[in-house]
Amino acid sequence: MRDFLRINVFWFLIAFVGGVLAAPLLEIHGVAPDFPVISLVVLALAAGSYPATIGGFLLGLVMDLSIPTLLGVQALIDSCLGYGLGRLRTRLAYGMPLVEATVVIMAVLAHDLVFLLVRNATGGEPFLWLFLTHSVPTALYSGLVAVPVLRLAVWLGLLYRED
Repeated sequence: MRDFLRINVFWFLIAFVGGVLAAPLLEIHGVAPDFPVISLVVLALAAGSYPATIGGFLLGLVMDLSIPTLLGVQALIDSCLGYGLGRLRTRLAYGMPLVEATVVIMAVLAHDLVFLLVRNATGGEPFLWLFLTHSVPTALYSGLVAVPVLRLAVWLGLLYRED
């Protein structure tokens, strides 16, 4: 129960405090780290696929409130992403920052790819331009920022515990 509380408080703080307070401070030319996806990676690596699916759904639902025309899209994307990241948990080489950064980069790219395709289908901006000018730099920046966040999670004993 104690680990459950620690893991949930940690990923919640990364998602919401990081997204609200740290992201605007770290923004460079309109590109900021994607703290909600970083937090979902932390949750999936710490707790597995079931908690990451539920956490991804809740996180996506909160993020969907900013775009009422696409209500439920991010909840679905984040649920599927949480499940996939949780399944990936047992297949990673633990303790390698490059591997962890790559997981975050791929998660941000997968999230943005699906979201931008859905948004483009409903009459949004051109998909390819947004993906190349916004999603790719955001993914790289998120991977860079995720390394110290994941090191902090390891130091706190949330990741790579004996299951």
